[in-house]
Amino acid sequence: VNDDNFGSENVGGNGTCNDIFDEGSGLCVPFEADSCLLPAFTFTATPSVAPSQVPSAFNTTASPTSSVAPSQVPSVLNVTLSPVPSFVPSAMPSISCFSEYDLLAEAVTEAGSNGTGGVFTICPDTVFNLFVPPNSDVLPIVINASDTIIQCGPDGSKTNECILLGGSRHFEIAGSVTGVELKGLTFIGATDVSVGAFGSSNASATFDDCEWVGQFGSRSSVLIYNGDGSTDSEGNLLPFEEGSMSVEFTNCTFSDLSNLELGAIANVGGMSVIVDSVFQGITSEESSITVSENGTISLSTSCFGGNSGDLPGTVFVDDSSTLDVNDDNFGSENVGGNGTCNDIFDEGSGLC
Repeated sequence: VNDDNFGSENVGGNGTCNDIFDEGSGLCVPFEADSCLLPAFTFTATPSVAPSQVPSAFNTTASPTSSVAPSQVPSVLNVTLSPVPSFVPSAMPSISCFSEYDLLAEAVTEAGSNGTGGVFTICPDTVFNLFVPPNSDVLPIVINASDTIIQCGPDGSKTNECILLGGSRHFEIAGSVTGVELKGLTFIGATDVSVGAFGSSNASATFDDCEWVGQFGSRSSVLIYNGDGSTDSEGNLLPFEEGSMSVEFTNCTFSDLSNLELGAIANVGGMSVIVDSVFQGITSEESSITVSENGTISLSTSCFGGNSGDLPGTVFVDDSSTLDVNDDNFGSENVGGNGTCNDIFDEGSGLC
């Protein structure tokens, strides 16, 4: 069977056949499709050799006097040859997507050193297992260049299944970066803080279509805090002199997170904007979301179910902080500490 197959710029030995060669019949059987039917095929028509070196079977304007018989020139090779790209020895090899944690970390670190940012795509169906060596000993990936985008698959969708499993921390965001985006990633089982949003007050980041699940006994899924997450001898976060960064969550899910110290999202002095997100099955020594130290929260069209904490409110806003927006949010079967408030508790006004 040879049905609907496509080929482009392949070079067979001796320059005689570039498609399918059937030695028994001595025939060169062409790939007959006019284009590739598979979306994963991303080859573009850039030759690996100079046009003058291309075998005559690739001469798309072959005349009747060509030395190659017409039957040996597949019609699908009617492409326009572009000049050979110049080779830069010092450049890293081009990687369309990352399936190894250390290579992703290296690429993001280099972009941070150069201050260039860029788009880093994790291959679909990739699991970075940080429970096992050598990944179990690695440090988190630090994002310190603006306009850094880390996404799952070419469209940044959670359905592509890019998973970070285990480990102490997965990512840290540092400095005064802006335009940082994490898209479509699934974070499972971080033992400390999955993402440390440790940028300064003018930094910002966005999480789109991400999921946090299966943490037990750790501090938080996302900690917004202008520092490195260090604590004093009693386990309290060290003080800082200015506010923390702004973080937006859109279409994100936090579920099955047990015995968290600070909650799924701990906003210490920053700005958290939460839209179209789900919080369910969370237990915490504080609340599912805590806002403290002059922090601000904007909460819209999000849902909370089956959560519990020791502080009043499924969302706790301390007396120095501000509930800026509370629009169209839903809650069911949540249990706040002391049995006083199961929804959003504003400590400053004492209102639930």
